[in-house]
Amino acid sequence: MDTKTIFLDACNKIAAQLDGFEIYKKGQRLKKNSLDKDIFFEITFETSYMNAASHVMITPNIAIYSKMLKKWQKEKLKNEFRSGLIYGSHLGYITPHQTWKKWNLGGLNFERSVNEIANNVQKYVLPIFKLFNSKDNAIEFLKNNGTNFNKYAEDSLAPIDFLLCCSDKETAEIFFNNFIKNSISKGKILKFYEQLKTEKEIDLNHSEFYSAGHVKLAYVNDLLIYN
Repeated sequence: MDTKTIFLDACNKIAAQLDGFEIYKKGQRLKKNSLDKDIFFEITFETSYMNAASHVMITPNIAIYSKMLKKWQKEKLKNEFRSGLIYGSHLGYITPHQTWKKWNLGGLNFERSVNEIANNVQKYVLPIFKLFNSKDNAIEFLKNNGTNFNKYAEDSLAPIDFLLCCSDKETAEIFFNNFIKNSISKGKILKFYEQLKTEKEIDLNHSEFYSAGHVKLAYVNDLLIYN
């Protein structure tokens, strides 16, 4: 069996252990809609072009999108390539592995890797997707907890677009300040935010550092930083 066939076989065997997902790209992309049909969830699988019979790699990724957010981003950011992404991560980052985890499907590893990935999705990914089945529940969670969906998931500013689009300024402001308060880059963010006050033009589609684009978005939407 060639490595592409082994990879696609694994994708479909993982999908078979998950309920309610539509299968695209021969199993490489799984999609499921939320109850309101606006938010949708994706699990995608990557592999390597350097695979060998005994070493076939698979890397699972997750993403949450909103059609409404996509439209908002295109209008507010003047960027036709925005996707409406609310949150995305590699599976390894939100599980006990806490790294960009690649699983080997080669030989005797196949069944173990498939089952481990499916179990990790069921235990750590599906609860996140379930939370976003309700916009109100997701917004309230983000407001109070950021993206700490479990004890392994790191906090991220990424959903600030979603909160500005789908909630109110106060909620987005609380989310923003909670992130800053707990960030190891707090000093850098505060300095950058002050620097933005002197800028004549702010490019929302360029990030000087990780999260800089989201900090800019907070600034142009007049979110205050609490002292």
